[in-house]
Amino acid sequence: ERIDRVLARSDLDPTVRDRLLFVQDVRRFGEEAIGLEASRNYTTFCDIGRGPVSWQLTAAPKDRLQALVWTYPVVGPFPYRGYLDRGRAERDRAKLEAKGYDTYLRPVGAYSTLGWFKDPVLSTMLRYRDEDLAELILHELTHGTVWVAEDVAFNEGLATFVGQAGAIAFLESRHGRGAQQIQDALDRRADRRLFRAFMHEIAAELEATYASDDSFDAKMAGREGAFTRARKRFADLDLRTDMYSGFPSWKLNNAHLMAYRTYHLEIGVFEQVYEKAGRDLATAMAAFRSCEAARDPRGCLEAWAAGGD
Repeated sequence: ERIDRVLARSDLDPTVRDRLLFVQDVRRFGEEAIGLEASRNYTTFCDIGRGPVSWQLTAAPKDRLQALVWTYPVVGPFPYRGYLDRGRAERDRAKLEAKGYDTYLRPVGAYSTLGWFKDPVLSTMLRYRDEDLAELILHELTHGTVWVAEDVAFNEGLATFVGQAGAIAFLESRHGRGAQQIQDALDRRADRRLFRAFMHEIAAELEATYASDDSFDAKMAGREGAFTRARKRFADLDLRTDMYSGFPSWKLNNAHLMAYRTYHLEIGVFEQVYEKAGRDLATAMAAFRSCEAARDPRGCLEAWAAGGD
């Protein structure tokens, strides 16, 4: 249902009203202050209950950090598969595990159809705190603005970066840079950067193990040792918040690491462009868009960050 019609209801829950108005403000900020593509996305509302809206399944061989790839009509290959039915997702996960794959199944809070359809605001989104809701909206709008065919890591890395940087910029525009809400958000951003580096260290150790000439059993023992050492090292991370406190109990495997890499591996080059742009997100977004059609989008952005044009 169109959000303007929902907002016109006299009996609308005040909390729902506030959150929908917040979404409209974020969407307007993304278009006007960042340069995200104006679209019909997030102009409608859909109540799906508690959700999630879908489930995402990632799989990988036990002795390689290489995600299983599914190929779809129109959008091409993706290193994950989405499901609206959790039962079907769990059955497919069981089949993959029976074939010897690592798997990771996680709930999904939102999606983008890349302009093919009018993506709605979902009731599940309204429970997010301001920072996370703004990040989610800007993340998905970025997908509708820049999309490099058959390069999921680039696309997700870009959307993750713009969502995170844009959410901070949006909150600063509302509350001012010195607000406690901004500091709390920056603390979570700092923890994400630190944890991202920590996860990459685990992946690097695993890649060295898998590249050896050891037997399969020896590699499996090596990877369990890497996971054990990682859980011990986690206690030494200088984290500011408790957002990763559950890490010691995570079921670590190659699929989990590959799912994490999909969204966090490629952020570095986007940060470089952002810094070269004087930390002006609109200027950085213009650079991102200018490299979308390049034969090598990463190389294009690296050249822009090095030379500024």
